[in-house]
Amino acid sequence: MAIAIGWGFVALVVYLSLTRIPPDLGIGVGLDFGHVVAYFWLMIWFAQLYRSVAARLLLVIGLFSMGVALEYLQGATGYRHFDYADMLRNLSGLAAGFLLAMTPMQNLLRAVESRAISRRRSA
Repeated sequence: MAIAIGWGFVALVVYLSLTRIPPDLGIGVGLDFGHVVAYFWLMIWFAQLYRSVAARLLLVIGLFSMGVALEYLQGATGYRHFDYADMLRNLSGLAAGFLLAMTPMQNLLRAVESRAISRRRSA
């Protein structure tokens, strides 16, 4: 289930990257910060599922490659623009997620799942 949710997050990033008019979240931060947050979230989510350093490095490579491909696709749309800085923002989010996954935060998803399962069983 957690893997399917993760792929849903990937699909959301692809959609938001290629949609004609990205949603205005009204929180006073620009799309630049959105790149960092989106790729941080993807990394921290999948890093909780794939625990080895080698797997996490492959995640960084794969997600960064996806971000680069999306930037080129944005440039080809005619209504979005290509930006090398966005690639760096994506990478900074991935790096932050990778590093945070080396801390006890890597157990957050398991803790939430365990709590949800035990509540379901007791209900």
